[in-house]
Amino acid sequence: MFLRTATSTLAVLALTVPAFGDVSPAEVWQNWIEYYQANGYNVTEGTREEAGDTLILRDVAITYAAPGDELDLRFVAPEISLLATGDGRVRTTLADTIPMSVRFAEDGEDVTLTGALTLRDSEIVTSGSAEDMTHDSRMGEVSLALQTMQTGATTRDLPVTLTIANLTSRQNVTRTDAMRFDVEMAAERLNLEADLADLDDAGTGDDGSEGSEGPTRVKLSGVVNDLRGASTGVMPLDADPGTDMAAALRAGLDVSGSLAAGAGRFELDVAGTDVEGQPENVAGHYTVEGTDVSFGFGADGLKYQGAIDSTAAEFTVTGLPAPISYSMAETTFDVQMPVLKSDEPAPFKLAYSIGGLSLADGIWDMFDPQKVLPRDPASLDIDVTGLMRLTMDLFDPALARAAEAAGDDAAGSDGMDATGDDAATPNPFEPTEISLNKIALSAVGASFDSSGELRVPESGDMTQPVGTLNARIEGVNGLIDRLVQLGVLNSDEVAGYRMMLAMFARPAPEGGDALVSEFEFREGGEIFANGQQVK
Repeated sequence: MFLRTATSTLAVLALTVPAFGDVSPAEVWQNWIEYYQANGYNVTEGTREEAGDTLILRDVAITYAAPGDELDLRFVAPEISLLATGDGRVRTTLADTIPMSVRFAEDGEDVTLTGALTLRDSEIVTSGSAEDMTHDSRMGEVSLALQTMQTGATTRDLPVTLTIANLTSRQNVTRTDAMRFDVEMAAERLNLEADLADLDDAGTGDDGSEGSEGPTRVKLSGVVNDLRGASTGVMPLDADPGTDMAAALRAGLDVSGSLAAGAGRFELDVAGTDVEGQPENVAGHYTVEGTDVSFGFGADGLKYQGAIDSTAAEFTVTGLPAPISYSMAETTFDVQMPVLKSDEPAPFKLAYSIGGLSLADGIWDMFDPQKVLPRDPASLDIDVTGLMRLTMDLFDPALARAAEAAGDDAAGSDGMDATGDDAATPNPFEPTEISLNKIALSAVGASFDSSGELRVPESGDMTQPVGTLNARIEGVNGLIDRLVQLGVLNSDEVAGYRMMLAMFARPAPEGGDALVSEFEFREGGEIFANGQQVK
């Protein structure tokens, strides 16, 4: 729920830039309303004052209500002024402060957040015609500040502020049989500040009795530099993605975009007391050299890809003898999947990689002070592609309701449904082919690398795939010896572990500390390892 709320709030923030223009202020305003409505929002005016080349609107409410009363967003602009410049353009300015509220349900209780959107040195200039318009905007500073959080009858301060400095954008919008847009945005800097005090948390004492941890204070600050973004899309005029996303996708909704950022740094300080009244503290920082993310969303499917360059973190924790410190050279991810029900299989992809993961010597020394294990950087590489069918639209409200009902049944019956079986969670995914392009792990002087192809048999039983997997393990015998030296493994157990390895792997042809395996999955659920049946 928190993620949905945060995402929707940021969407409203992005839409604060008026999106249309024409030769008259009234036409600009009307197109602005239509743009918001195409995104599932409602726009209502308090009062309207029109004189000559100027249109002034007061107490304008921009609202969004999610289906099922799960989420309600509300921004109220005290004043919006649209002025024809005399050269075919329209200049739009907004009130410096725009109050906002967010209401959602959490654990059966209504939660309401209040705050304000603050603009400084802002201006939007629109040119073109009703069918083809370009909007140039600049904002010296945009700040979204939360102020309070009300849960039931309790209200507490919630000082969280997100500020963007020197934001500029250019947006081109055309309107024919559908609404099409192209947007480019840039900002000098993004700052985040949060100071949350008196966060109480119940706990359990060492003797098992219920206790209460003392008030906790969380301070978070961060800065990200050099933000750049772009997006393009098609929005059907006769579909509402807020109430029926699947119908909007079938009607032609298609959006793609990218977001890149430069170096960033975040600092965290959490202070409080445990159930025994002793002070507890977690403090540290996280840095990143750069981030690049792209997305695509349409009838062809969902794509979410990105890369994060050179991250590092260091935290001190009460009770630990050394800081928790690590760094990663690069992290990448690539998720692609279908979103609409279809009898024909569609491609999917799941890829994730971590390169150059290094732990600080202080962490190693906690369990390996003699430096028995190699401390070379670790890596992880997962790359899986294939074909799958969707038995339901991924955004079908019935799927969400069924998943929620299954979760409620599991929570109320210790994971069992009314028949005594495990509570069922709907699964619309039916893979038909799976390619394990690469699953690899390298750490502590050993490495594992595998690949292969699997498919669903004629019987359609996905639990008994058919295909072949190949694997290679290097350095495992040396790792076993080192674990014995560390005392993690008992020397009497080593023979058993090596016998188990021999059942599923054979020495590599070139010799050395390397093993290879070939697993064959046959019709009927039979499994062979290096030609020997193991199931």
